[in-house]
Amino acid sequence: MNKRNNMVKPIGTKIYFVSAGPGDPELLTVKAAKILKKSDAVFYAGSLINPGLLKVIKKGAKLIDLKTLNFEQIKERLENFIEFQAEGSVRANIINIISVLHAGDSSIYSAINEQMHYLEDMGIEYEIIPGVTAAFAASAANKSILTLPDVSQTVIFCRGEGRTGKLPDGQDIKSLASHKATMAIYLSFGLIDSVVCDLKEYYPENTPCLIAKDVSLKSQILINCELKDVVKKSEEFSVKNMAVLIVGDALRGKYFKENRSKLYDKSFSHGFRNGGNTV
Repeated sequence: MNKRNNMVKPIGTKIYFVSAGPGDPELLTVKAAKILKKSDAVFYAGSLINPGLLKVIKKGAKLIDLKTLNFEQIKERLENFIEFQAEGSVRANIINIISVLHAGDSSIYSAINEQMHYLEDMGIEYEIIPGVTAAFAASAANKSILTLPDVSQTVIFCRGEGRTGKLPDGQDIKSLASHKATMAIYLSFGLIDSVVCDLKEYYPENTPCLIAKDVSLKSQILINCELKDVVKKSEEFSVKNMAVLIVGDALRGKYFKENRSKLYDKSFSHGFRNGGNTV
């Protein structure tokens, strides 16, 4: 019989998928920090998580590094821990809290879909804690914006086609670039030559770009350049795969003073203000 079916699952055991944000512990959400401080065990990928985040975790918590494990091995570690804690919980009435720490925001380019299915099959309650994704942190660190009236009202999160699988039809870089929106391109510096080549099909060579790596950390790299210089700059600063490329004219926002939001325009009316009312 499957080991899982024989496990004693303690009442109250709960798994939290905790989004770690870009890396700076101060950019954890308040809820994420609270959960980490009371977790009995934390699973994390040491290759992706800033070691400084581990200092937030309560002393005595069990830390399980996933960087060398496949999904089956991860499940085995989790099952062993839950089974061990189950016995203790029955005796001592302990409520177990287990966190799975994900870099960035766990809704973007993470592996939690299969993990959620697994936990549902196991009958274990779970919750997802959101976090700050790299593109948002990079934009803030760069004092730039991703949307701008009359320039771009759309942000596309995407990646180049790599070893993890073929992209669905119409979701390749070239097809998405045809919209000429702001693009936040993740996990693609390993194929940056082809990415830039595809972007040039629709964006002028002088389109502003932001190369962002290790955002919020001491090793942070922010490179503002034009599209034609992205490959050269990425080589110059040894920017590898774990970085984000932001492309689009919205990055010029602080220089476009005429592109103002209508929301606070004195002539614009909405449910809380009549246009022209200066009182």
